[in-house]
Amino acid sequence: MIVKSRRAVVLRYARVLLELKDSRCFEMIKALATIDDDTIRMFINDPTISPESKAKIVANSFGAGEKSERLLKVIFEHKRFQIFRDLYDISWKLWLRSNEKEHVILRSAQQLEKREKDEIIKVIKEIRKLDPIVEVVLDEKLLAGVVIDFEDSVADLSAAGALKKAATLMYGG
Repeated sequence: MIVKSRRAVVLRYARVLLELKDSRCFEMIKALATIDDDTIRMFINDPTISPESKAKIVANSFGAGEKSERLLKVIFEHKRFQIFRDLYDISWKLWLRSNEKEHVILRSAQQLEKREKDEIIKVIKEIRKLDPIVEVVLDEKLLAGVVIDFEDSVADLSAAGALKKAATLMYGG
């Protein structure tokens, strides 16, 4: 959970990121959000390297433009390295919303056939009136069926969900 004041800061950066309309910058932020290399982390946190140099090196390595480099420079100047994950998440959601799309996680007990996935996507489009960006996740705990996880709701169409619902009805819970 993001602290309210930090969320406001990240939201401002996310809006700037979207205004840049630079897919390389977005990919750069995504990469910085998921860094698991200690050498790169040490470089980003190194106080002996100027924010300008860090921004230039990182932006150039991604082929991002001058405006993207300036955005990075501001982040590095204010030592806001920890916002990359939240910046990526929030800017992704803003981009989806501005393009009438929605991220949907489709959890399934087994691998779905293309026809099944296409049918589910068709139903989602009809119900939500948005174009879904579907991420399929295999979940062995479901036994059978699917769980469709929207940003604001969940549709549990799994065997495990049906059993839970039946148990609730049987035991008055």
